[in-house]
Amino acid sequence: MILALVVVALADPVIGARPGRPEAVLVLVVDQSDSLGSAGQLDVRRQAAQVAAAHNGRVEVIYFGANQATYANKQPTDAPTEINQRPPLPPPDQSLRADRTNIAAALDAARALIGPNGGRVALFSDALPNDGNALAAAAALGAAGIPIDTNLYVAPDLPEVWIQSIEAPPSLREGEEFEAQVLIGSTVTEQIELRFAVGSDQQDTRSVAVVPGEKRIRYTSKAGIPGVLTIRAELQAGQDQQPRNNTAATTSLVAPAPLILIVEGQPAAARPLQTALQPLSINTDVIAPERVPTRLSDLEKYQNITLLDVSAGDLTLDQMATLREFVRSEGRGLVAAGGKSSFTLGSYKDTPLEQVLPVQMTPPKRGERPEIDMLLIIDQSASMGPDTGDSKFNMAKEAAILTTESLRENDRIGVLAFDISQKWIIDFQPIGAGLSLAQLQGQISQIPLGGGTDMIGALQAGLPALASQPGPVRHAILLTDGRSFTNNRQAYENLVEQMRTRGVTLSTIAIGADADTDLLRELAKIGTGRYHLASRPSDIPRLTLQESEILRTEPQVEGDFRAEVVTPHATLRGFSAEQLPALRGYVATTIKPDADLVLQSPQNDPVLAAWQYGLGRAVAWTPGAEAPWAADWSNWPDYGRFWAGLIRYTLPEPDSGPLQVRVTQHGDVATLSADLVGSGGEPLDLADVQVSMTMPDGSERSLALRQIAPGRYAQDVVLPSEGAYALAARATKGSLVRTGTTGYVRGYPAEYLPALAADTGLLHGEALMQALRDASRPGGDVVAPLIGNRDGSTGFALWPWLLGLATVLWPLEVAIRRGWIRI
Repeated sequence: MILALVVVALADPVIGARPGRPEAVLVLVVDQSDSLGSAGQLDVRRQAAQVAAAHNGRVEVIYFGANQATYANKQPTDAPTEINQRPPLPPPDQSLRADRTNIAAALDAARALIGPNGGRVALFSDALPNDGNALAAAAALGAAGIPIDTNLYVAPDLPEVWIQSIEAPPSLREGEEFEAQVLIGSTVTEQIELRFAVGSDQQDTRSVAVVPGEKRIRYTSKAGIPGVLTIRAELQAGQDQQPRNNTAATTSLVAPAPLILIVEGQPAAARPLQTALQPLSINTDVIAPERVPTRLSDLEKYQNITLLDVSAGDLTLDQMATLREFVRSEGRGLVAAGGKSSFTLGSYKDTPLEQVLPVQMTPPKRGERPEIDMLLIIDQSASMGPDTGDSKFNMAKEAAILTTESLRENDRIGVLAFDISQKWIIDFQPIGAGLSLAQLQGQISQIPLGGGTDMIGALQAGLPALASQPGPVRHAILLTDGRSFTNNRQAYENLVEQMRTRGVTLSTIAIGADADTDLLRELAKIGTGRYHLASRPSDIPRLTLQESEILRTEPQVEGDFRAEVVTPHATLRGFSAEQLPALRGYVATTIKPDADLVLQSPQNDPVLAAWQYGLGRAVAWTPGAEAPWAADWSNWPDYGRFWAGLIRYTLPEPDSGPLQVRVTQHGDVATLSADLVGSGGEPLDLADVQVSMTMPDGSERSLALRQIAPGRYAQDVVLPSEGAYALAARATKGSLVRTGTTGYVRGYPAEYLPALAADTGLLHGEALMQALRDASRPGGDVVAPLIGNRDGSTGFALWPWLLGLATVLWPLEVAIRRGWIRI
């Protein structure tokens, strides 16, 4: 046994040493990125120096940050073992960039350095990568049979204040007021100074109290001249370790002040809105409905069209189709405001206006509608003749008969025919109580053709009689060509206005292409009813159906209420529901399935709705801009800002033109690209595209883009510094010239954010280290407990214990041989 113990001791057995060749290479991958700080960089070099000294094979050192640098390690032979006494490895040379952490590239470099003969990798890092795929690199090492050991450096908690981000609208209009938000992060409680600048002017300096966590600071400013607007924030703090994260910037593309077209349903209705929009740099032109162009080319200079209580009867089908294509094909905006002549009340149903708007002209189903007192005033004068065929007279009688279809039991009806005199064909009576509906319609069909025309006399006879009826809803419909021997407009207006104060409403149906449409349209407006034009017999069913549907469904909802916010939306940016004044009514509609319901009434009807329609956007505001349902709004201090929000939401984006410029960052390289299209939207090739780039320091650089695909031009550049860049592109091909502008901000790297704020979307910390060890099969381990036990290191030597046991056995053997001990 003694001999055996001595022989085994001479073999120098070791517990803990893995099989391997003493010459197997150990590659130390040492993080020297800026996220460690100078103390952390020194600490991990000390850790690496201890492992290098304990290894008796070849040692290679790779420093890494954004790139890699190698160091040929010269390990001491009699160095002390305490880590705080161990001289660190020397720092890397100036070729190492420390502004990013790319663990993946460093592991790939280690695999190439080890080569086919095998070895091991020891990674020393804070495990906060912000570039590359470290797990994929670890898997490649594992596939080569190279395990990874890890040593995690945990930085001490140091005071830090930083600007996480700055946010502003990506696009603005000249003179537009906007809000920017600065997000500040802090690990300490302190009073800091925050400077905020828009463009070249310093706008504001504030003293801000911060506590551990995030704080959002809001600034309000105004966009200046068209171009790229730079918005910058900078902080100063006493307790702060990293000054490089104290500045942030963003850019907004400022387009020229918009020009919009306001179509007013009644004269001077647009004046308050014009006055309110002027200080907000929204330029306006105002026209009447009949002047709306029918050609898109005539609307090219406008970015938005706003309809103020406009009836579909005031527009031709061609005009409405042009408005639809203005949004759908041209990518412009449309805002429709309510009133007594709009939406369902304005006969939008089944027209191009209904197609383009985010609401349907079908009011929600209600309970029982109130009883209706209806008066039909039918022109039987000779100008409506002849009495046979498709005459205006027969069209009027057909319209009257179809209108009665909307009535039901307990509704009251009266029918008055007129020429030079008036005759009550049917005195006011409830439906079903006297004549049946069929008998009523039969009597209307038997009205004979008469002689001259006295329309004012008919209104003077019929409207007061209607006003004396008991029902809550009293509505008259005048069916005529409007041609009368009396044409005193003032007398008409006075009478209809007087009857309106007594609760009587008046709609007009102009019969025939030669009808006095101006007079009849005006009467309907004053009577807060609807105006319809039946120029041919085929129009009658549609128009009478619309008028009947209006009476049947009661789309006009009146009463004081406050709108409720359903969906936070860009149309209401900067407003809450509590800030909006009360309303007095609206036109009931139904939201379309794909539209955004922004505000609703207490009855859950749309008050404000918006949607994308084709290339453009449309907004429906059902109460209107002025009286009767928003009469107090023009006195509201934010009236203009509210309407500017609705209009600006619909405006086309400034960068949506034929030349669109983009910047894409790839590490240190940025790709400038430009997409160029012709007038028909097809890619435009073989153009000369030049870009002028304004640097953060104000200097300029010009470069040409080369074509890489149909209509696409690009060039890679290195952006030399952090900050905001303004790019102006100009494309020329023959006589064709296109321009485009954009801004880009190269922010400070995520390397300079604290670990708690560096959200790179990658694993980090101990979770990453564990994943790297698991990926490098047969698997690595934590470096610290394995020092001296890897690839030829001594491990736990057994020879002293074996010789000691042999020494104990030797006197026992002597005693047995001399007989002192008997076995």
